[in-house]
Amino acid sequence: RQLVPATGFSSPLQRFYAQSPGKSGPKVDEELISNEPIKFFGSQAASWRAKDTRSGGADEALWYQPYVISASLGIFLLYFCCLREESDIDQRLEGNLYDHVSGLEEVQLTVNYKYNKEHGLDTKEQEKRLIELGVDMGQLDAKLAAQ
Repeated sequence: RQLVPATGFSSPLQRFYAQSPGKSGPKVDEELISNEPIKFFGSQAASWRAKDTRSGGADEALWYQPYVISASLGIFLLYFCCLREESDIDQRLEGNLYDHVSGLEEVQLTVNYKYNKEHGLDTKEQEKRLIELGVDMGQLDAKLAAQ
């Protein structure tokens, strides 16, 4: 093996690489590297778009891919919405959410009442339903004023 100077250094004595004797080293012209800046405009880097890096290029998608995806989605929706039989979960979801979660309606009405009151909007509907649920409006007003 012979020691051959590395390319890109100002002095060939700074660093050496081992090379088999049968192979010839790079020419002296190839070893000299210019310290000038690399030109961007006119190079391939100037025409490269960031979306090509993120998406992997437009060549990877098949021409019929959007049609296959659209047809698959359409068939799934047709089956799920129209053709399948209702299950017990579907029947439970048809009901009112307030029937399944206790206290939710009161909390929701209280939040709406507070918002409407703060913004000067009508609160008659919320007051009527809160009274039907058994909420004392005097205590609610005192509680909201304390916040």
